[in-house]
Amino acid sequence: MARIWAAVLLLAVLPGWTDTRGMVRVDAAPPGRPYDFVVHVPKIPDIKYNPLVREDRNRMALGLVRGECRKARVVGEDIVDTEIYGITSSLPDYIVLVSCSPKR
Repeated sequence: MARIWAAVLLLAVLPGWTDTRGMVRVDAAPPGRPYDFVVHVPKIPDIKYNPLVREDRNRMALGLVRGECRKARVVGEDIVDTEIYGITSSLPDYIVLVSCSPKR
């Protein structure tokens, strides 16, 4: 009986560890785009980071690509609404577009 309860507890806790929606991801941009990186910033607030503030999102994205290009600059952003109206409510996914080339 104890093994069954341990298995139920493990299965109840495990899905929270596999949720990747709050993860940060940096992808290379497709060829021919005016930007070099597509940065998926987290939508979960943290100390000194509020995903609802554009400057915070830009600062995090520039910090993430700083090792790849020194003169990184933000050229745009995309906001993907993940809410299902009437069923779920969640913050949108924020995508920051970063270029390594100097300003034109």
